[in-house]
Amino acid sequence: MMTSSCRSTFWLTVVALMLSVSSGLGRQKNNFAIIKPGESLQDIVHRAANVAPSPRQLNWQQQEFIAFAHFGMNTFMDQEWGKGTESPSAFNPTDFDARQWVRVIKNAGMRLLIITAKHHDGFCLWPSKYTEHSVKSSPWKEGKGDVVGEVAQACREAGLKFGVYLSPWDRHEPTFGDSPAYNEHFRNQLRELLTNYGEISEVWFDGANDEGPNGKKQVYDWPSYYKVIRDLAPQAVIAIMGPDVRWVGTESGYGRETEWSVLPNITQNLAAIAASSQQFPVDGAFAPRDLMDDDLGSREKIKNASALVWYPAETDVSIRPGWFYHSSQDNLVKSPAKLVDIYYSSVGRNSVLLLNIPPDRRGQITDHDIKSLVGMRKILDQTFTTNLASGATIIASNEKPGHNASAVIEHHPTSYWTTDDDIESATLEFQLPRQRTFDRLMLQENISAGQRIEAFRLEAWTGNTWKALARGTTVGYKRVLRFPAVTSQRVRLLIDSSRTSPTLSSFGLYKSPPTVTIEPNGGAFESSLRVRLSSDSKKSAIFYTLDGSEPTFKSKRYTRPIDLTRSTLVKAVASLGGEVAAEPSEARFTKCLKAQSVIFEKPYSAKYPGRGDTTIIDGRRGSLDFQDKEWLGFNGDDVVASLDLGESKSIHKITVGFLQQQGSWIFLPSEVKFFVSEDGISWKTTGNQSNTLKQTESVVVKDFSCALKNVSARFVRVDAKNIGTCPPWHPGAGDKAWLFLDEVVVE
Repeated sequence: MMTSSCRSTFWLTVVALMLSVSSGLGRQKNNFAIIKPGESLQDIVHRAANVAPSPRQLNWQQQEFIAFAHFGMNTFMDQEWGKGTESPSAFNPTDFDARQWVRVIKNAGMRLLIITAKHHDGFCLWPSKYTEHSVKSSPWKEGKGDVVGEVAQACREAGLKFGVYLSPWDRHEPTFGDSPAYNEHFRNQLRELLTNYGEISEVWFDGANDEGPNGKKQVYDWPSYYKVIRDLAPQAVIAIMGPDVRWVGTESGYGRETEWSVLPNITQNLAAIAASSQQFPVDGAFAPRDLMDDDLGSREKIKNASALVWYPAETDVSIRPGWFYHSSQDNLVKSPAKLVDIYYSSVGRNSVLLLNIPPDRRGQITDHDIKSLVGMRKILDQTFTTNLASGATIIASNEKPGHNASAVIEHHPTSYWTTDDDIESATLEFQLPRQRTFDRLMLQENISAGQRIEAFRLEAWTGNTWKALARGTTVGYKRVLRFPAVTSQRVRLLIDSSRTSPTLSSFGLYKSPPTVTIEPNGGAFESSLRVRLSSDSKKSAIFYTLDGSEPTFKSKRYTRPIDLTRSTLVKAVASLGGEVAAEPSEARFTKCLKAQSVIFEKPYSAKYPGRGDTTIIDGRRGSLDFQDKEWLGFNGDDVVASLDLGESKSIHKITVGFLQQQGSWIFLPSEVKFFVSEDGISWKTTGNQSNTLKQTESVVVKDFSCALKNVSARFVRVDAKNIGTCPPWHPGAGDKAWLFLDEVVVE
């Protein structure tokens, strides 16, 4: 960990950087505050309320939604972290198209693109004169290509901002570990990127660090890196390992419910960030530590601070399980609905969302990713195009002259509502032009004056009383809350607590596209089951399919409950005006003999516990995503699972499903054996099935089954043989193999 003297040195450096402002940025004001000895908590709170973003931080925050493109040697080696020993000859995209990247990203609503100019393997996507380990030594374009240059140019043409990721850890560079020499090498590469490719809006560092080729660990000279950036790209924010932007704490895409941008200076501890931002891949995937404390900037957290700093959050996540492209993950791309949920939980929680979209070996973004991005954009556009609060008459409990409440629906970039000084709670009541149905609230503070609101509520008038709809804590640049749809003509926003006079620059009510509820939402049944569909919009029609195909407005229209007599995947969608309004809802129903309980001889991993023991008997089949909470994971162990049917029953077939995703160390069992018993003690073998599917990049769900004749039993047992360790040809050779199990179906 960083010593106290090191922390002090770093903090002084940060303050110096904050005070040194480029002439092109104008006067930087109040993006930090020094706490004087003896100041009261109220004094500290007021100081926090007046800390505001620097111009570069404000500009960055306004981008809201930005893109990461992990592309490089790892793309062609089918790995996440290279060793630096890979040959440049492996890098050879067959149809590289930077304009396609930019077109896809811009159409998805993202406003900035960051490229992995150099990852940990040290391979440079530009022809650096400081190493031969770059595109100039590759066969791509006969060594004359420049990925960074083409992407930067494509961004400029499309009006997209451009940023670079440059890994400080370089597993190829011989000077890594020779601290002075490597620091100069790294600064030289920074200078190349910051002088040769036009305006850079974000420079992204992580904290990865380990021994170099010489067996020594590098001591990074962060202040000197920052100086290069401030000198050559004063408009650029320095993200994650730097003073401008912090990592939210996970790579899940989900930020905090309470997200303060004003934090104590201790949060800029570089050693803590470095220790948490990266770890070696575990089970074939990143496993970042969780820094998701409930909040980082509450009154309790700042009361003992020596200084406060504007240090906003960036929330990162990949559209796929991995950060680089792997063909085995083509079927594991996050759905539009998942991406929308992530948007609400990042941008909608006062953070900037950094979404990674890795190009494939062609050098293009795949159709799988594009489909999800298009679907996500459609849902967001349908939701937020029309502010249903527009035209409302607003009554404020208090408003400061020149900052009337009407400003919150005027959408003027410099106007905002605030109260008189020292008024820390207030109410805004909205009389809408007519009855409106809505299920989303969007708020924005005027963060150029600071972040102030600590608690708020939204209520709607029902005709005889006020009904609570939603409540929240922090707002910041943007806060979006979801709640069940309500119809009303009167709403009120109650700001219960603020650090000083609250501000609002925007207030919005919105309605999301109609969705379909399937009741029950999947599961097992024995003979027959009645399924009902409903929509949250009375005006929408519902269309559904029972064969797993995607429903459209041309599919069968729902008019009455659906009676199921066999295992079925129900998919349904709401439609307005002949256009599908949102992503389909789906539920899987499995016809089987229902087990009362299940016992495992060896426990499943605490990392992948599914939904507990009943995961394998609840009728819900696991998807191709091993993180969907429908799988039980066993690391290196065989699976022995015994099911109790409650009483002796006639059994015709036993089926059990397993997942194979070899890129994540997950393999099918080598053999599955099936047993039955009347007492759970004496077992009779009924059959076995060996695995015939060997090495493959594809993600596979495979059923192993056993047919029975004239067999009655109360107990069923499944024994699945783990292959033990990853085979010699696998990157994880010798490591424990995973066995992922879901759904034992007894018919």
